[in-house]
Amino acid sequence: MEEKKKEKYGYHKLEVGQKIRVFKTTYNDINFYKFQVLQKNYDKTNSKFYEELRFIKGVDIPNETDIIVNQFVENLRENPNDKYHGIRWYQINDFEMIQSQEQIEKDALNEYNETVDENMIEIDENFLD
Repeated sequence: MEEKKKEKYGYHKLEVGQKIRVFKTTYNDINFYKFQVLQKNYDKTNSKFYEELRFIKGVDIPNETDIIVNQFVENLRENPNDKYHGIRWYQINDFEMIQSQEQIEKDALNEYNETVDENMIEIDENFLD
């Protein structure tokens, strides 16, 4: 029997080739990115938290966009509240954007409407009599 591959958004550790959903927030005209990590606890409950993402300069990704990570670097920075536990963040250097089904359908509809408008033939009313 063939097992169906389930899509997961985020693991505790990021991997090359992994599909993640990027969430974007803007504060003081600066974009901040993160992805959600789902974790199962020993008591069989689920917990979720977010890991920080950074992209190369000039990249702007819309909110809730799915990407496939091709190359990244894991970094730590100092936590001002707890000197023994640093804050992990990922520098994404190479990725592929995945369009959602809704976006694919919208693009196809727009392309169809453009071709219909270009190929529209005007019929003279005298021709129909």
